[in-house]
Amino acid sequence: MSPDSLLIAWLLVPYLAAFLAVLLPSLSHALVVGCCGATAWVGAEALITGTTRPLQLLGEFGVPLSLEPLAGWFVLLNGLVCLAVWIEARRQGWDRTGWMLLLVLLGSLNTSFLTTDLISLYVALEVVGITAFLLILKGNSANALWIALRYLLIGNTTMAIYLIGAGLVYAQAGSFAFTALAQLPPGAPLVLVLVGLLTKAGVFLNGLWLPRTHAEAPAEVSALLSGVVVGGGALPLLRLEQLNTAIGELLLPIALASAVLGLIYALAVTDAKRLLAWSTLAQMGLVLLAPAAGGLMAFSHGVAKSGLFLTARQWPSRSLQTWRQQPLPAPLLLTLLVGSCSIAGLAPLLGYAAKKQLESAVPPVITTALVVLSVGSVAVYCRLCRAPLAAASNPEEASGALPWGAWLLMLPLVVGCVLLLAEVQRGWLVSLVLLGLGLVVDQLLERRRQQVSHGLPSLDRLPDLVGGLGLVGAGLLLSIGAELG
Repeated sequence: MSPDSLLIAWLLVPYLAAFLAVLLPSLSHALVVGCCGATAWVGAEALITGTTRPLQLLGEFGVPLSLEPLAGWFVLLNGLVCLAVWIEARRQGWDRTGWMLLLVLLGSLNTSFLTTDLISLYVALEVVGITAFLLILKGNSANALWIALRYLLIGNTTMAIYLIGAGLVYAQAGSFAFTALAQLPPGAPLVLVLVGLLTKAGVFLNGLWLPRTHAEAPAEVSALLSGVVVGGGALPLLRLEQLNTAIGELLLPIALASAVLGLIYALAVTDAKRLLAWSTLAQMGLVLLAPAAGGLMAFSHGVAKSGLFLTARQWPSRSLQTWRQQPLPAPLLLTLLVGSCSIAGLAPLLGYAAKKQLESAVPPVITTALVVLSVGSVAVYCRLCRAPLAAASNPEEASGALPWGAWLLMLPLVVGCVLLLAEVQRGWLVSLVLLGLGLVVDQLLERRRQQVSHGLPSLDRLPDLVGGLGLVGAGLLLSIGAELG
């Protein structure tokens, strides 16, 4: 088979495997592992070769696809996260329906990462949204039902807005390709498309659905949502920024605002899963700051955040106010330390290399802001690492509770720092300074939290979500109007 035929087969096989997983449950585990492994291999190959593989399905008017190193980061992330979720979901007794949904999610995300036209992306993201909705329902509670319905409502509304924008692009340019949108003068079509993609990526006010959804979903589903599902909206935004720098300039203040908003709320909440969820909103803002660094940023954040969420079932409590009194076993505490330090951007982990790459790709003023945000990130993740070490337990019981899925995702964070050793070696002093400043900020804020009984206003009610969409859309239109004026 030709390389193009193999690529097409790789895209289609997860859907066939999902069908077989229902008909032949005994094969479901082998199908999931095979599809996840193939996905990780395709992503790694794209990164190693560094080449772009364009592909046109069904002739001139078919579906354009592209597998380049930027997409390779997301594809590799997809394979690893889904494989880690499979490891942990087996313990929870997922049935054939769960494996079917996981395979459909894997395949639809792969499609969204490779497609370069607006309509194919719309179809792929709709499949992702419906699959995520059904996975959230695995929480088997009234609260999970409401959260899932809310997620579906916001997602469908924004994708309808996106679809109108895609139609306007075709009316003006005669094409649904990303390049056609990037070449159009900034206006309503661009704004409508951006509103949809920003919502899927969980950025700023468009992402206010994210904290509660990711916090209340089952741990394995939270790992999928925060680790890789948000990438379905982030990668198209990065591609548009590559095609037209004006789009990047338009998104810059939104990305920074998302980083600040997520950081503030992550420092304030007392629920550990909500802390991780608000941190996702902040980190997705950083991902969009520069296409040159966006792929590595998304990958390093995705594997670390998914790994942290996968440990949630083993936490003694979600309340951060009691973590100092609740010891954690060494394997769990080690996982929390590695994941937290990587997202905070501390050497020698992969997250540090990603932050350095981002700093080199943005203007000096933004670099200064990133340093301040890094101090805040350290303060955020200090809150997760306060628990004392538990005494050694029975070896047989301990081996059964080892977070194997999370450890699989921590591995790239450690291996990546070896591959990027030149950058990491220069970061020890900077990391120590950031760690010290972050610890000071954490202690100051902890005293403040004990003195103040009320928290920040809630922003995750349904009216807030709808209002946020309108505010961002109006802000984009006003920004474009000011530039044109």
